[in-house]
Amino acid sequence: MTEEEHAPRSGGAPGPGSAPGSRKARVADRLGIPRLSGNGRIVAATALDSFGVGMFIPLNFLFFLLTTDLTVQEVGYGTSLATLLSLPVAPLAGIAVDRWGPKASLVANNLLATVGYLCYLLVDSQASLVAVLFVVLCAERVYWVSWPAFVADLAQGEELDRWYAFTAAGKNASVGLGGAVGGALLGTGWSGAAVLIVLINAGTSAVTALLFAYPGRRVRAAAAPRPATTAVPGTDGGQDGEQDGEKSGEKGGWRALRGDRTVFVLIGAQTAFVFAWLIPTTVLPVYLVAVRGLPAWLPSTAFTLNALLIVVAQSALTARLATVRRSRVVVRSAVLMLATLLLLAVLPAAGGAVGVVLVCAAVVLFTFGQMAATPAMTAVSATVAPRHARGRYLSVVNLTWTVSAITGPALVGALIERHTLVLWGVLAVLTALGGAGYHLAGRMSPERLGAPRGETAGAPREQAAG
Repeated sequence: MTEEEHAPRSGGAPGPGSAPGSRKARVADRLGIPRLSGNGRIVAATALDSFGVGMFIPLNFLFFLLTTDLTVQEVGYGTSLATLLSLPVAPLAGIAVDRWGPKASLVANNLLATVGYLCYLLVDSQASLVAVLFVVLCAERVYWVSWPAFVADLAQGEELDRWYAFTAAGKNASVGLGGAVGGALLGTGWSGAAVLIVLINAGTSAVTALLFAYPGRRVRAAAAPRPATTAVPGTDGGQDGEQDGEKSGEKGGWRALRGDRTVFVLIGAQTAFVFAWLIPTTVLPVYLVAVRGLPAWLPSTAFTLNALLIVVAQSALTARLATVRRSRVVVRSAVLMLATLLLLAVLPAAGGAVGVVLVCAAVVLFTFGQMAATPAMTAVSATVAPRHARGRYLSVVNLTWTVSAITGPALVGALIERHTLVLWGVLAVLTALGGAGYHLAGRMSPERLGAPRGETAGAPREQAAG
């Protein structure tokens, strides 16, 4: 790392609820654990909700085939229609977060999910399927806007990235555990297993809503450091700008984003970059088995390796990157993902055991890129916009993921069998454009995409925790 990448460490309490300089604090700091004191209910809520989601994953599509007379085609079309209908909900969710706050939105999201999952039991036609899935997908849109904003009100600077990393690792562990329990229940062959899993998932959503409604400590907004000297003309630069924006309400919300060139660059960069996330979920299963003829167990093994690395190494890696500018973290992540694509491109030249080793190496490279980029990208998304427009910006970020989710499978399906090299080339160009976009945004607004540890300089950590 160069001197430019480092920022002086601020004088806050180092460790989750421990005395400065204590061994416990040093260990927690090294492992990347955020300050958990007083936040037990928040941690429990994320773990419980993820466990319920994990239980339901094996049933995500299968439930309606097991409990109704709907065909696979009807369920597929209904799911696609509900997804398209839910897209306009994201901007509305952003407005709701800005108006009523992320905590209230998280509570509403979980209550809406509870109702939606309970209504799964009432589906008996394609129309009712679309209606119920629309409710659940609306809840999902609200979640992905409100959760990053909620954490941004809980912490700032280095602590913010630690929270995103810690909860990402915890969610992976909880989803994996829930998936194992759900799979075991379905494996019993009991006819009521599917209904029980849906009821448990609805129950976890209801309890999660209660935990977020009464988190055990007062969560208040933590100001993101965005000095007026780095503001783009036409945007709200510092605290005065944010206060003016809050007074102007909704009128100033979208206007603040439209006049911010850095925001536009970031939206374009993220839209391109997130196509790389198709690699483990969409590309590898088809490419390894159907195209390359490798063992059928390899994709699931690769996915498990990815999840385990995130659980074990996510928080510690994020802590190691605390002195590196977030824009540079994303650029380096893009380089790792480009290396992943290169390994997959040369895979046809290898066979047997060598091919398996190359796949595992590619998954490791991708996962480290993913672990480095995800907290940095989320922190940028949650803090780059003025606070009064934070929800609106996060709603646009949510839609960037939707672009790859909708077009990605079609892209992979069209190219992966007969034009594999073209597919690698397209994904490489998109990944490179994403990294270049973050680099450009970092040069345009260096303070807004700077090092997490540098952001906390001069700001007491207890303020970040509320």
